[in-house]
Amino acid sequence: PKADKMELIIQKAVELGAYSVVPVAMKRSVVKLDAKKAKAKVERWNGIALSAAKQSKRSIQPEVTEVMTFKQALEYAGKLDKLLLPYECAEGMEKTRKVIEEIGHGESVGIFIGPEGGFDRSELDEAVNAGCEIITLGKRILRTETAGMMLLSVLMYNMEE
Repeated sequence: PKADKMELIIQKAVELGAYSVVPVAMKRSVVKLDAKKAKAKVERWNGIALSAAKQSKRSIQPEVTEVMTFKQALEYAGKLDKLLLPYECAEGMEKTRKVIEEIGHGESVGIFIGPEGGFDRSELDEAVNAGCEIITLGKRILRTETAGMMLLSVLMYNMEE
Protein backbone atom coordinates (compact mmCIF):
# COMPACT_ATOMS: atom_id res chain seq x y z
CA PRO A 1 0.00 0.00 0.00
CA LYS A 2 0.97 3.63 -0.34
CA ALA A 3 2.94 5.17 2.54
CA ASP A 4 0.11 6.72 4.54
CA LYS A 5 -2.05 3.60 4.20
CA MET A 6 0.81 1.33 5.28
CA GLU A 7 1.39 3.48 8.35
CA LEU A 8 -2.32 3.25 9.23
CA ILE A 9 -2.26 -0.53 8.71
CA ILE A 10 0.73 -0.91 11.05
CA GLN A 11 -0.71 1.36 13.71
CA LYS A 12 -4.10 -0.37 13.77
CA ALA A 13 -2.66 -3.89 13.49
CA VAL A 14 -0.54 -3.25 16.58
CA GLU A 15 -3.49 -1.74 18.47
CA LEU A 16 -5.56 -4.83 17.57
CA GLY A 17 -2.96 -7.28 18.87
CA ALA A 18 -0.63 -8.19 16.00
CA TYR A 19 2.80 -9.42 17.12
CA SER A 20 4.43 -8.65 13.79
CA VAL A 21 3.64 -7.02 10.48
CA VAL A 22 5.31 -8.42 7.38
CA PRO A 23 5.30 -6.13 4.33
CA VAL A 24 5.11 -8.34 1.25
CA ALA A 25 6.02 -7.43 -2.34
CA MET A 26 3.39 -9.15 -4.46
CA LYS A 27 2.76 -9.41 -8.19
CA ARG A 28 -0.04 -6.83 -8.11
CA SER A 29 1.41 -4.51 -5.47
CA VAL A 30 1.04 -0.88 -6.49
CA VAL A 31 4.10 0.37 -4.58
CA LYS A 32 7.53 -1.07 -5.37
CA LEU A 33 10.38 -0.21 -2.98
CA ASP A 34 14.08 -0.42 -3.78
CA ALA A 35 16.37 -1.81 -1.06
CA LYS A 36 17.57 1.61 0.17
CA LYS A 37 14.06 3.05 0.47
CA ALA A 38 12.74 -0.16 2.01
CA LYS A 39 15.29 -0.03 4.85
CA ALA A 40 14.32 3.55 5.74
CA LYS A 41 10.61 2.70 5.53
CA VAL A 42 10.98 -0.31 7.82
CA GLU A 43 12.77 1.85 10.41
CA ARG A 44 9.94 4.39 10.26
CA TRP A 45 7.30 1.65 10.42
CA ASN A 46 8.94 0.15 13.53
CA GLY A 47 8.74 3.58 15.16
CA ILE A 48 5.02 3.68 14.37
CA ALA A 49 4.61 0.16 15.80
CA LEU A 50 6.41 1.20 19.01
CA SER A 51 4.23 4.29 19.38
CA ALA A 52 1.05 2.25 18.81
CA ALA A 53 2.21 -0.40 21.30
CA LYS A 54 2.77 2.25 23.97
CA GLN A 55 -0.56 3.94 23.26
CA SER A 56 -2.47 0.67 23.52
CA LYS A 57 -0.47 -0.46 26.59
CA ARG A 58 1.01 -3.53 24.88
CA SER A 59 3.61 -5.34 26.97
CA ILE A 60 5.64 -6.21 23.87
CA GLN A 61 6.83 -4.20 20.89
CA PRO A 62 5.54 -5.81 17.71
CA GLU A 63 8.08 -5.97 14.90
CA VAL A 64 7.73 -4.75 11.34
CA THR A 65 10.00 -7.05 9.35
CA GLU A 66 11.99 -6.31 6.23
CA VAL A 67 9.97 -6.43 3.01
CA MET A 68 9.64 -10.05 1.83
CA THR A 69 8.55 -11.81 -1.32
CA PHE A 70 5.30 -13.75 -1.06
CA LYS A 71 7.24 -17.03 -1.03
CA GLN A 72 9.48 -15.77 1.80
CA ALA A 73 6.44 -14.60 3.76
CA LEU A 74 4.76 -18.01 3.42
CA GLU A 75 7.94 -19.70 4.69
CA TYR A 76 8.24 -17.17 7.54
CA ALA A 77 4.64 -17.84 8.57
CA GLY A 78 5.00 -21.61 8.24
CA LYS A 79 5.75 -22.00 11.96
CA LEU A 80 2.39 -20.50 12.98
CA ASP A 81 -0.59 -22.60 14.08
CA LYS A 82 -3.05 -21.24 11.50
CA LEU A 83 -2.75 -19.25 8.27
CA LEU A 84 -5.71 -17.28 6.94
CA LEU A 85 -6.08 -15.63 3.56
CA PRO A 86 -9.23 -13.60 2.94
CA TYR A 87 -10.09 -13.62 -0.76
CA GLU A 88 -12.83 -11.66 -2.48
CA CYS A 89 -13.92 -14.62 -4.62
CA ALA A 90 -14.10 -17.09 -1.73
CA GLU A 91 -17.57 -18.20 -0.75
CA GLY A 92 -19.20 -19.40 2.41
CA MET A 93 -19.36 -17.23 5.50
CA GLU A 94 -20.19 -20.43 7.38
CA LYS A 95 -16.73 -21.82 6.56
CA THR A 96 -15.12 -18.55 7.70
CA ARG A 97 -17.03 -18.66 11.00
CA LYS A 98 -16.04 -22.30 11.56
CA VAL A 99 -12.35 -21.67 10.80
CA ILE A 100 -12.25 -18.68 13.18
CA GLU A 101 -14.18 -20.45 15.95
CA GLU A 102 -11.74 -23.39 15.81
CA ILE A 103 -8.76 -21.14 16.61
CA GLY A 104 -7.88 -21.70 20.26
CA HIS A 105 -6.66 -19.22 22.85
CA GLY A 106 -2.91 -18.83 22.58
CA GLU A 107 -2.68 -20.14 19.03
CA SER A 108 -0.59 -18.13 16.59
CA VAL A 109 -2.35 -16.93 13.46
CA GLY A 110 -0.89 -15.49 10.26
CA ILE A 111 -3.09 -13.32 8.07
CA PHE A 112 -2.29 -12.66 4.42
CA ILE A 113 -4.04 -9.56 3.11
CA GLY A 114 -3.90 -8.97 -0.62
CA PRO A 115 -2.54 -5.84 -2.29
CA GLU A 116 -4.67 -3.14 -3.92
CA GLY A 117 -4.65 -5.13 -7.16
CA GLY A 118 -5.73 -8.36 -5.45
CA PHE A 119 -4.02 -11.73 -5.31
CA ASP A 120 -2.63 -13.27 -8.48
CA ARG A 121 -3.97 -16.79 -9.13
CA SER A 122 -0.46 -18.26 -8.75
CA GLU A 123 -0.14 -16.60 -5.32
CA LEU A 124 -3.42 -18.18 -4.21
CA ASP A 125 -2.16 -21.58 -5.34
CA GLU A 126 1.12 -21.06 -3.44
CA ALA A 127 -0.82 -20.04 -0.33
CA VAL A 128 -3.05 -23.12 -0.42
CA ASN A 129 0.01 -25.35 -0.91
CA ALA A 130 1.59 -23.66 2.15
CA GLY A 131 -1.46 -24.49 4.29
CA CYS A 132 -3.43 -21.24 4.13
CA GLU A 133 -7.17 -21.42 4.71
CA ILE A 134 -8.91 -19.33 2.04
CA ILE A 135 -11.80 -17.51 3.71
CA THR A 136 -14.30 -14.80 2.85
CA LEU A 137 -14.94 -11.59 4.75
CA GLY A 138 -18.45 -11.29 3.32
CA LYS A 139 -20.11 -9.98 0.18
CA ARG A 140 -18.25 -6.68 0.06
CA ILE A 141 -14.81 -6.18 -1.40
CA LEU A 142 -12.82 -4.41 1.30
CA ARG A 143 -9.83 -2.16 0.80
CA THR A 144 -6.47 -3.60 1.80
CA GLU A 145 -6.31 -1.44 4.93
CA THR A 146 -9.89 -2.32 5.95
CA ALA A 147 -9.65 -6.10 5.44
CA GLY A 148 -6.79 -6.55 7.89
CA MET A 149 -8.42 -4.43 10.57
CA MET A 150 -11.71 -6.26 10.17
CA LEU A 151 -10.16 -9.71 10.49
CA LEU A 152 -7.90 -8.70 13.38
CA SER A 153 -10.93 -7.28 15.21
CA VAL A 154 -12.86 -10.54 14.78
CA LEU A 155 -9.87 -12.58 15.95
CA MET A 156 -9.31 -10.32 18.96
CA TYR A 157 -12.98 -10.67 19.90
CA ASN A 158 -12.87 -14.46 19.60
CA MET A 159 -9.45 -15.17 21.10
CA GLU A 160 -8.94 -12.75 23.97
CA GLU A 161 -9.91 -13.86 27.44
